[in-house]
Amino acid sequence: MALLPPDPVYTIRNVDNTPVFSLAFNFLPGGLERLLAGSKNGYVYAYNLQTNRVQQKIKVGQAPILHLLHTEDQLVTQEKGGKYKIFNLTNSGYQEDTLIDMDYPGFCRFEANTKLKTLYVPDRESQVYIFNFAGEKIGSLKPEFSDPKLGDPMCMKYIELAPEKSYLLVGYEAGWLVLWDLNTSQAIGKLQTKECPMSVDFCKDQQRGIIGNASDVIQIFSIGRKDLSLVHGTDITIKNHGINKVQSRLDAKVFVSGGWDGHIRIFSWFSLRPLVVLTEHKRAIQDVVYSTQKVSMWNANIMAAGGLDGVITLWDLYNQKQ
Repeated sequence: MALLPPDPVYTIRNVDNTPVFSLAFNFLPGGLERLLAGSKNGYVYAYNLQTNRVQQKIKVGQAPILHLLHTEDQLVTQEKGGKYKIFNLTNSGYQEDTLIDMDYPGFCRFEANTKLKTLYVPDRESQVYIFNFAGEKIGSLKPEFSDPKLGDPMCMKYIELAPEKSYLLVGYEAGWLVLWDLNTSQAIGKLQTKECPMSVDFCKDQQRGIIGNASDVIQIFSIGRKDLSLVHGTDITIKNHGINKVQSRLDAKVFVSGGWDGHIRIFSWFSLRPLVVLTEHKRAIQDVVYSTQKVSMWNANIMAAGGLDGVITLWDLYNQKQ
């Protein structure tokens, strides 16, 4: 008999069952542990992970919150339609400090270098603009090659392959993955992928990356250590089409995909085989994130998933207990 999938350690019903578009763990001074949920109604709900209840409601705008980032003292949000807001965390709550309005209709999420307080923001016609956290435009990444046509950016991943060596992986509408050198703003490698990439991640320890797209195939690729070339690797076939999010865990042992079918699939980095398929969600998964620190309630690094069913599930899977 096949083993049944494990249960989540906790299930949160988002406020009014509002669909969840983005998630971010938030560890604040004083031991406060929270999970932020960017929702369809323009709110970010902050759940206290000691009580799993809403501790704070942050009104951002009217549109769905596609992406979230929290630094030590700032919250960065991305609304559908291209508004990026930076809030300062004060003793009285969050105060909006910066607005970047790109009038961008797509779903590509921004990326960031938090050390330099730099945002990489997608735009039309294959462009990515670079802003500082003060909202000043400080650069851009624009392909010089006209063939092939790339289309709009669909997904991005900021990576550091060596000290002072920063790069941005960008997946484009026409199915190309391009590696940008952020020190020179030049495209230094490209790879034709299967269909339109929806999400990309890269594991430095494995020197391999993952691409999720609208097909029933998850693609694995690598970056050459010397020439930084992008090389196609293994294809992993899944049962149903459509992946909204891929994410590698920090310990480089497993990675996860969140699908249009509501299924969460966890794979081994070693074998590239699926370890489990989680079927708790009833509609498409929009985001899956791993905590960067152990959550004290479960003494483990927790995985959180959220989607269009308005449910957030928390999981403790394949963690080594100490």
